[in-house]
Amino acid sequence: MQSKLTNANFQRTVGGLSEWQLIGLLAIMKLAIHLFTFSNFELHRDAYLYYAQSEHLAWGYFSVPPFIAVVGKLATAIFGNTTFALRFFPMFVGAINVVIIGGAVKELGGKKIAIALAALAYILSPAYLHTNTLFQPVSFNHFFWLLATFLMLKMVNRSDPKQWLWIGLVFGLGFLNKYSIVFLYAAFGLALLLSKHRRLIWTRQFIMAAGLMLVIILPNLIWQSQNHWAVVHHMARLRESQLVHVNRIGFLIDQLVMNSHAMFIWILAVVVLLFVDQEKNFRLFGLTFILILLLLLLGSGKSYYSLGIYPILFVFGAFYTEKYIRRFLLPVAGFLVASMLLALYASLSFDGIPFVTYEQALRKDAYRWEDGQYHDLSQDMADMTGWKELGEAVGAVYGDLDETGQNNCFIFCDNYGQAGAVMFYGKKQGVPQPASLNDSFMFWSPDQLDSDHVIWVHSSVSGRIDPETFLTRHFEEVQLKYTIQNPYFRENGSQVYLCKHPTDELKILYQKRLAEERGEQKNESSN
Repeated sequence: MQSKLTNANFQRTVGGLSEWQLIGLLAIMKLAIHLFTFSNFELHRDAYLYYAQSEHLAWGYFSVPPFIAVVGKLATAIFGNTTFALRFFPMFVGAINVVIIGGAVKELGGKKIAIALAALAYILSPAYLHTNTLFQPVSFNHFFWLLATFLMLKMVNRSDPKQWLWIGLVFGLGFLNKYSIVFLYAAFGLALLLSKHRRLIWTRQFIMAAGLMLVIILPNLIWQSQNHWAVVHHMARLRESQLVHVNRIGFLIDQLVMNSHAMFIWILAVVVLLFVDQEKNFRLFGLTFILILLLLLLGSGKSYYSLGIYPILFVFGAFYTEKYIRRFLLPVAGFLVASMLLALYASLSFDGIPFVTYEQALRKDAYRWEDGQYHDLSQDMADMTGWKELGEAVGAVYGDLDETGQNNCFIFCDNYGQAGAVMFYGKKQGVPQPASLNDSFMFWSPDQLDSDHVIWVHSSVSGRIDPETFLTRHFEEVQLKYTIQNPYFRENGSQVYLCKHPTDELKILYQKRLAEERGEQKNESSN
């Protein structure tokens, strides 16, 4: 009796809201979190690369497809060259994801408690709070995965092959954002073939959707072909430097940890989808989840590559909670929300983005980075500070040059993070395009070093050269202008030099290294 009264009280509390109004409030909550925290950290290292790509629009790049560059160009056109500009669309799609989640719950027939549970599982997830803070393809990847699975749900639930056209459109756009969407579609395709819904494949709409997919992704494929399949070279490097450290047991453990705050909800979804005959109409979604994990394990994928599939599991889990736990629904829902909040609070000690400070996160050898080593800060946090200081330091050195020096100045950076930061923070000062042999900058760097003034940015973590020895050997004059002092910065101790009159030996070396980098990409891609 008490449970019924409690449920009735809850319905009266939210009774003035329609389901869509509740969804809207939850989406605003998600957006507000990021609006109030977007300035807690600088942009991530990778964001500066994607910003640089937005200044060189093309149908493809060395490591990613073109979607993120278009978003960057749009963001800076609307909001200017600011941190807020590059963080706006990731936080905005996070709010849109809440709307899609609510719509998916309604598609299943869920009511307000299911909507609230599914949306809060997403909103309070440390993983999605983290990714929606980053100007990276991963934020939009989760959006495309969720939108695709929602459309797949509609197609299966309604036996409506017309949804294929929308599913094809989402694949095309998602592919132009991040190639890993192939894992989702491959897994869903296999699951569909193994299900009673396979008849949806033998339709005119499926063929039309396949054609639409090809039309959308074809320009990127042509670009890749013209640039010797740069993504193949990138993946080879990624495998050598990062994927080799992926541990399969660790990968599976991470699946439990990444969304442990809502473990009761998404595990319930998987169990019911796979083993409860009453829900076998949607069994292919549970099978899709399993197949995605298997494909990622076979491909040595990183743990977070699977994050895009969990929101639809939140949808199913919240719906099944509301459907099957009727008598004690509100107490159970309250427990689930409380457990989410407690888990989020606990996560702040090891993944506090976007909430905690560097001082609060600092712990001796507590964080494992992609290189397999342990460090005192998480890798992302160490990559979200120091860049502004470095970019402004280069701008200051450039600004101190006279007009002749500025017109005859070459800027060289060790990596894309440095080069992108120089572009981002130096734009107001008219700092010229920096050169680098790293990532897409190899395509944009001049073929020759023919300037008398060189601003050389040395990374403290590169380990390739001793700058004092190397620079004094290859320039007539060398001045150390700045040393970055930031203990939280991944590249703390990086140095900015002003060098004059490079030797012919250095000019030849630069041409050789640039040709090697471009040629290595060409040769690896053709092997």
